[in-house]
This record gives sequence, C-alpha cells and structure tokens, in this order.
Amino acid sequence: MLRKTELSGEADSENNLGGSSETMYYIGLDVHKRTISYCVKDAAGHVHQEGKIRSTRCELDAWIKTLPQPRMIAMEATIFTGWIYDHLRPHAEKIKVAHPLMLRAIALAKKKNDKIDAAKIADCLRCDFFPECHMASAGRPASPI
Repeated sequence: MLRKTELSGEADSENNLGGSSETMYYIGLDVHKRTISYCVKDAAGHVHQEGKIRSTRCELDAWIKTLPQPRMIAMEATIFTGWIYDHLRPHAEKIKVAHPLMLRAIALAKKKNDKIDAAKIADCLRCDFFPECHMASAGRPASPI
C-alpha cells in the first residue's frame, strides 16, 4: 500500500522513499541461479514491496535503488549467495546469511514457494529469529576452526 507522501511525490529521496529515517526495513531474499524473490517489510511486518528479479549484478543495482533505507537484508546460504552477499554489502546496514537447515520455519512449511520463502526470511530477520552463519570476507577463504 502506498503512503500519502509516495502518492503526492513528496518522498524524501530514492533512498528513503518517504519513510522515517528511524524505520528499519527488513528484506528477505530467496536466491536461485537465475532469479531472486524478495520481500520488504517494516518493523510492524507490513509488506512494502515484493517480487522477483533476475540474478545479475545489473538487475541488483537497479533494484537496490528502489528500496527504502535503512535496510537489513537476509538470505539462505546457497551456492549463489557469496557474490550476492558481497555485491549488496555496501547497500545495507547489515546483511545476514543463514544455514538452510537452521531455517526450520521454511523447511517445515506446508505451503512453500519463492514468494512465501522470501517473506518468511524477512520475518525471521525482523523478529531477530534469524539463524545467522559466518560469511568469509571476499577474496579470502574462511579460516579453519
């Protein structure tokens, strides 16, 4: 649902989109080889945006400019997560990645599709129930334990 400021064209900037600078936005990503499904929620759990984009740097660059700030982004660990994590890291307050087996809310769901998975990831992040795993720095392998 669009807010009155968005409809009237009074939104602050492309980075804020009329939201309060104190409102955190939680973005869940369901990452696949060719596509990324996303869901953007505010702290109260209201959906601000959802959809699907292609898994390319160009498309991510265009998409990230449409999102409100400040933002936190979360995704499940997959073979494609690393480059997306590194590419989006400068554009978010924090990016978190979860081990797939630890995201039991998604794994055990009766209804399962990319849109629902992205929304559940956003909710886990928003409610501080996201099972974060360590991501090695770009260009440097993870150190052995």
